[in-house]
Amino acid sequence: MAGRVVRGLPGLPRPTGNGERTAVFTARITLAIQRDAAARAADQTRLEAGLAELAATAAADRAEAKADLDADRASAAAFNDAVMTVAKGGIDRARASAEFVQKAATAIFALYTGALTLAFSVTDNPLPARGILPSLFLGFAILLATAYLAFLTKGDKVKDPADASGTLQAQLNRARTFVQWTNTSVLNRAPLLRCAVVALGIGVVSLPAPFLTPPSHHAVADVVCSADQQKDPTTGACLAAWPSIPAGNAADATLRQKLYEAQLAEVTTSRAAARTGATAPPDDTGWVIGSAGVGVLLIFLPLLLAGLRRAGPKIKQSASSGVLDSLANLVGLNNLFKTG
Repeated sequence: MAGRVVRGLPGLPRPTGNGERTAVFTARITLAIQRDAAARAADQTRLEAGLAELAATAAADRAEAKADLDADRASAAAFNDAVMTVAKGGIDRARASAEFVQKAATAIFALYTGALTLAFSVTDNPLPARGILPSLFLGFAILLATAYLAFLTKGDKVKDPADASGTLQAQLNRARTFVQWTNTSVLNRAPLLRCAVVALGIGVVSLPAPFLTPPSHHAVADVVCSADQQKDPTTGACLAAWPSIPAGNAADATLRQKLYEAQLAEVTTSRAAARTGATAPPDDTGWVIGSAGVGVLLIFLPLLLAGLRRAGPKIKQSASSGVLDSLANLVGLNNLFKTG
């Protein structure tokens, strides 16, 4: 029996007694338990290493996501702050623009008045009617710029910020609302400022008007005088002929002399008046009135366009509702006739 070997274990004798079998089985169980414990330990080590790697990856992803979110929030905050700063500055820029137009028109008007004082006088060289045009347009520029600054009106209502699903969208909605609110203040009377700029431009363009002489409609060669008149070669005026000496005798010589002197003075006055009328500048009243009308229309054109733009949707809505009401009335009449 001692020579028998254990199956599967070459070189080892087969246990012969119960004690040996128990020892062998105990050794086998111990070895299996040790192998199982070693396998579980290796699996635990691999599991812990995998969990550690996953935890590190997740921590890196969270750190990267947090960094991206923080950068996005910082960029959004900077963007919103810049938008609000620019929007707030829009009110000051609009007022500065109106004050610039106002001061520019005032300064140009003062210089224009000084130039008129030097170039014209009430008696010798009166100011022509067209000299009022620059003053008119510059006055409109000052008036409209002052109205933009001082004529307070009620602005349009601004809706509350829209609901948002996140912080970034909420900030953007609040920034949009703030921009709309400031634009309401800036653009509420913007057409007045546009009209002031147009008036200033027309006033500057019309500054040379009083210093320019409009062309005459009648040339010297085209004037035809009557047989009893003489044509002045310089002015082209038709002058009265000089009187002849009255005939008579020595008894009425004194009377004839006085008569001749009176006729001579009358003809002299008439000839001087004819020359003055020929050299006088043509009447430009109609031209001045027409230019003033066109200029005023151009000045207030932005205001008219703004009014039409604001009233356009209301007119369209009223017209549409009127058409719908008419159609409804026709349908009602049709139903009534069908019922009858």
